[in-house]
Amino acid sequence: MLRSLVRGPAASLFPAAAMASYYATSHGNATTRNESSVGFVRQPARAIIANPDAFAAKLGRMAADGPSQLLVIADFDYTLTPYHTPTGEHAHSCHGIISGSGFLGHEFQAKANALFQQFYPIEISPLLTQDEKEPHMVQWERSHKIMVDYGLHAHHIKDAVANADITFRDGFQPLFASLAKANVPTLIFSAGLAE
Repeated sequence: MLRSLVRGPAASLFPAAAMASYYATSHGNATTRNESSVGFVRQPARAIIANPDAFAAKLGRMAADGPSQLLVIADFDYTLTPYHTPTGEHAHSCHGIISGSGFLGHEFQAKANALFQQFYPIEISPLLTQDEKEPHMVQWERSHKIMVDYGLHAHHIKDAVANADITFRDGFQPLFASLAKANVPTLIFSAGLAE
């Protein structure tokens, strides 16, 4: 059963949370891992684990502690949602939903796209440290005031979300249903839009 869980759709979301949730709900406070779980930890299908032994130890501790000690914290953009659409295009983030909605006009879209083209490569660059990225990300955040300058209101956000083609990753619903069933607290955060 563990292998089918971690190789199924839920494996694309939070392998450790899915595995710990499985262990906790099906084994109670299990203190041992069977060989197949160690094999998965050492050879994950969709994750790169820098230190498999440390990961296996942490996973074992999570399983032994049970769901009462588990807390899942997840980012929204490109963690709960896919990076690409089914057609292979880059999927929208929270900000992209507003920028791409057309509600604020073509001039706004052009400026928002220019900012994205300028700052997004910096945000995802594996060559820059967090300290090197930070001033650029602060500048990008300050530039989001153009949304207000172009008349963004709460109804625009509601309309943009209602018309968005954003989806959750495969496995989102069964994983979060399992977490809810086990009463695992879950926090979803985003660097998205705020008042």
